[in-house]
Amino acid sequence: MHDRADLLVCGDHVLPMTDGLPVLADAAVAVRGRDIVAVGPRADLERAHPGADRISGGIVLPGLVNTHGHAAMTVYRGLMDDVPLHEWLVKYVWPAEKRFTSPENVALGTELAVAEMFASGTTTFADMYFFENEVGRVCAEAGMRVLLGQAVLAFETPDAPSADASIETGAALAAKYGGHPLVSVSLALHAVYTVPPEKLRKGAAMAAKWDVPIQIHVSESRREVADCVAAHGVTPPRLLADTGVLRKGTICAHGVHLTEEDRALIRDAGAGVSLNPESNLKLGSGVPDIAALLASGMRLGLGTDGAASNNDLDLWDAVRLAALLPKGRDEDPTAVPAREAVRLATRGGAELLSMGDRIGTLEAGKRADLCVVDTSSPHMTPLFDPYAHLAYGTRGSDVVHTVVDGRVVYRDRRHATIDAAAVAARVRALAPRIAESAGLRGPARR
Repeated sequence: MHDRADLLVCGDHVLPMTDGLPVLADAAVAVRGRDIVAVGPRADLERAHPGADRISGGIVLPGLVNTHGHAAMTVYRGLMDDVPLHEWLVKYVWPAEKRFTSPENVALGTELAVAEMFASGTTTFADMYFFENEVGRVCAEAGMRVLLGQAVLAFETPDAPSADASIETGAALAAKYGGHPLVSVSLALHAVYTVPPEKLRKGAAMAAKWDVPIQIHVSESRREVADCVAAHGVTPPRLLADTGVLRKGTICAHGVHLTEEDRALIRDAGAGVSLNPESNLKLGSGVPDIAALLASGMRLGLGTDGAASNNDLDLWDAVRLAALLPKGRDEDPTAVPAREAVRLATRGGAELLSMGDRIGTLEAGKRADLCVVDTSSPHMTPLFDPYAHLAYGTRGSDVVHTVVDGRVVYRDRRHATIDAAAVAARVRALAPRIAESAGLRGPARR
């Protein structure tokens, strides 16, 4: 009786994402508190756990894990599109951030991001931004699992006058959130082109001291790689290896332009890559060789990047691109099967964030992080292979329920912990000021 569940999540199909990637028909997940206590046939679990609250749908799977993003940048969604990465950063993003990235706006943008992610089945995300204490507060209150990443750059940022000050902020975050059930901490060294080698070394040493992972943008564009080789004589991954940044648990965002040697360095270090194909396509950064990355055996996950460069946080788009881009790139329809793409968004992401012992699969003893996809709509009918449906046909709006740490945060397509309409209204009120400061025409008023 001590394992009596208080929540049953039932599905026509349950995908536990355990070894072999099985499909369980007419099954359920039993949850007690924040933990999964059983996964099995629906009828058996209903008999074993009478009186439990019940939610149901077509496909039940682990919650999606967004392994790279900048949540608060939802307030800059669509600020400037269709320009190269360097121009986008220098002319538009950094000036806007200097004026508008405040604790209040970071909290606001994060609330909007969390609402968007809950509504599309994401239950964990890795963040890299400023005023990360606000991000942690919002996520703890809303019930979102998050890996905070205090951004470190060599120049003054919205929340720090220097790289050293940012690193000290990271230390305070690590101390504050140690042992928190939902909020974990990393140090986000922005990139080799914004953090000099001596600060990379210091950041790596401090992250090792605090026993937290490192996040960093790596080989996102050809210009980044060429500039690094010109300045230091090595590629970004080699520079990170030489400075101690590339180590077990390091999350390398993007990895679009990696050599075979780079891939081996990342794999052998116990690090991994967060693939962000939608952002890479939009910014013209290139197409990562996903098949080669998979073949290398390194840890891999999927990310959306920030809403300013994507422009949404729907990780299903990344799942679809992860399955489709390699097929077109290699002219091979067998490259990156649907099952592998879905694995990258769930179990793969959890392992990349060093959370595979807690989340990423549906099995007894793991945290109850999961989502439920509706399969009754015309574009999801008929259903032959649940994995193919998820990889090629699912949209964020198909998610009907989302559960984090055993808490139903999104039920019947309604938010349970965030007033999404009120948050969106506040962001719309802020947007004209941001547009005006950038010399752009403001967004349409509603």
